[in-house]
Amino acid sequence: MRALFWFWPHKKKPNDAVLLAEQYRQVFSTENGKAVLEDLLLQAGWADVTPPGGPIERNEGKREIANHIINILRIPESEMAKLRLHAANLQAEFNKSQMELTNDRSEY
Repeated sequence: MRALFWFWPHKKKPNDAVLLAEQYRQVFSTENGKAVLEDLLLQAGWADVTPPGGPIERNEGKREIANHIINILRIPESEMAKLRLHAANLQAEFNKSQMELTNDRSEY
């Protein structure tokens, strides 16, 4: 229980921290919660590194939030590996679509 205080210094009672962790699990176990988590991972570039010249502070902050949620959910390592692969695939798809949009100047 002590580790939960690291995440929530504003929670003074262990039961409050445990309850909040359970609320996170309830939210992110739903289909909507999973979709939101997937979007957060994509927006954070969670499985990727910030490209040279990229906005490192903003991306690292987003990754910290994504990692915070994942740590609270206590996702098993086998699931984490799947999540990393899925996030990397989402990032690759996103990057490809951005390149296609950038390269398609036919309408201009």
